[in-house]
Amino acid sequence: MGLKKLLLILLLGFIVWSCQKDDDEEDVNRPYDASKDQITFEKREIRGVWIATVSNLDWPTTKGNADAQKSELISILDKCKALNMNSIVLQIRPNSDAFYPSDLEPWSAFLTGTQGLDPGYDPLKFAVEEAHKRGMELHAWLNPYRIGSTSVILAPNHAAVKNPSWMVIYNGVRYYNPGIPEVRAHLVSVVKDIVTRYDVDAIHFDDYFYPSGAKSTSNPFGFDDKAAFDSHGAGKDIHLWRADNVNTMVFQVSNAVKSVNPKVCFGISPSGRRENSLDLYADPLVWLNAKWVDYLAPQIYWEFGHATADFGKQAKYWNDNAAGIPILIGIAAYKFKDPAYPAFGTANEFGRQIDETRNLSNLYGCIWFRVKFLENSELNAYIKSKYQYLSLMPQMGAKSLPRPASPLIEALSGKITWRPISGAGKYAVYLLVKDISKTNVYTAKLVAAVADLQFSGISGKSYTITSVNEEKSESLYSNVVTLY
Repeated sequence: MGLKKLLLILLLGFIVWSCQKDDDEEDVNRPYDASKDQITFEKREIRGVWIATVSNLDWPTTKGNADAQKSELISILDKCKALNMNSIVLQIRPNSDAFYPSDLEPWSAFLTGTQGLDPGYDPLKFAVEEAHKRGMELHAWLNPYRIGSTSVILAPNHAAVKNPSWMVIYNGVRYYNPGIPEVRAHLVSVVKDIVTRYDVDAIHFDDYFYPSGAKSTSNPFGFDDKAAFDSHGAGKDIHLWRADNVNTMVFQVSNAVKSVNPKVCFGISPSGRRENSLDLYADPLVWLNAKWVDYLAPQIYWEFGHATADFGKQAKYWNDNAAGIPILIGIAAYKFKDPAYPAFGTANEFGRQIDETRNLSNLYGCIWFRVKFLENSELNAYIKSKYQYLSLMPQMGAKSLPRPASPLIEALSGKITWRPISGAGKYAVYLLVKDISKTNVYTAKLVAAVADLQFSGISGKSYTITSVNEEKSESLYSNVVTLY
């Protein structure tokens, strides 16, 4: 082939490529056309973050200084908001104590250094208000049974001091005995108190029930609850009795939450493997099938390809056993770049895990453990790329209200306006983004969730809006407008 002919072919190819590139860019940027285009909506997902207060792991790092603690928490919430997170899971009862004023339990030592000492403000009230200001939910995280190390000095008004028979010491740690009815009644009272006095979005239990190692065939009363078993066991097998104690507690707490405020969710975050959870006498399948929880958040802290707890297999297991309850996946931010976990050497492992929750129908997003590890700049940037747009929380819990009507929207002078819709608490504003992989398909990307009746958008872009009620039920999308 002659040089001139080759150059001519290359030139023609470049012209065709340039024209195609221009056409692609023009197609991507063109406004939505209702006569030929379609709209798809992405599945809602939780983007949650655990904030651990036990041992001051995440917050507060300063004790006995209310202003400093408030400033720290605001900084944490702002960073979560910048990542487009939509919920925080704040530990408010790490050691059967309280991050709020309570007649039932003493102030937490992690606030002041001394259990029972008033920190000078209400941390839970402050956290709820600040989270809601930023459009994020607050899930109040409680540990049901842990009291803490025997080296900790308990306040005189601690229920374990008042009722020493409620307590079992195991491997140097104090626990409430799950087999004592009064212990369960105390926990129910604590939960009712929180739900009654605070605008929390959920009550959240972690994965600690009976302590690890208590389930032993060789030494069944190493966790010394024999007196309680003799009084309340009613001739059952010890292991069956303990499992029943946990299930009874979950049932009673679920009922307590719903009796006070059905709109507050109750969720539990068990181990990522059911087998591990059963070792703690906790069976999540019982709670799912009985509808005692509004969500389950198994902690699948392993990678794809793990020999005994492959992430994909565990995710599919929970997806297949969801029993109609939303499954939220806990993922291990703390493993990022840790040499002990080479699979998490890059952020791509987390990307695969996020994608899996989006692909499986009963999985609704991720909760990251824990907030401190999201400060890593590389992981932070990667999360931003995966959470480029906002997401509404998945609908969980009560579903008694009718679906709200769709708004009718108008565009004028760079603003979208609409009239109020009965029953709507907020309005979800979606930017329509051309899907370059499909012809005439636009994906609705959430860019705002507002209580106002107007929104200022970008000239040349197309938008649609939905109404959302307090149970997170969402209307069909409105008409589409393009701003000019």
